[in-house]
Amino acid sequence: MPYSIIISLFVILTFPAVLYADSNKEVTGLWLSKKKDVAVRLEYCNNESLCGHIAWLSPKESAENPALCGTKVLWNMRSKKGDPTEWVGGTLYKADEDKYYSANLRLADENTINLRAYIGIPMIGKTKRLTRTTESMHPPCHLSAKD
Repeated sequence: MPYSIIISLFVILTFPAVLYADSNKEVTGLWLSKKKDVAVRLEYCNNESLCGHIAWLSPKESAENPALCGTKVLWNMRSKKGDPTEWVGGTLYKADEDKYYSANLRLADENTINLRAYIGIPMIGKTKRLTRTTESMHPPCHLSAKD
């Protein structure tokens, strides 16, 4: 078998795997907190920075804090050196504490994000693990009408 055919077969057989690997580096989507009480939708905004809004609340959280639906909880995340798996320099709003933190995140694998919240330097902070979820499992919450 000529080498050009072998090379062509190799390219044809491995190209879909390369596309699959790249698609798994996507941080956008719906992410569920470890406590499973809130899901955040991460999406690109403002010239390719990353933002996040509360997109789903557990029934308990929704009953106690319905106004949280749609709250912006993450903004100004920038890709670290063009790496689609690491994002830095963002601001995180922790609604349960009503506090703001600096934040970085790293895509650990296609279904896990490590979100680091800190004040000052990242070494002195806390990492939360979020897992990818779907709208069928965690349907969008709806903003309640304000009186």
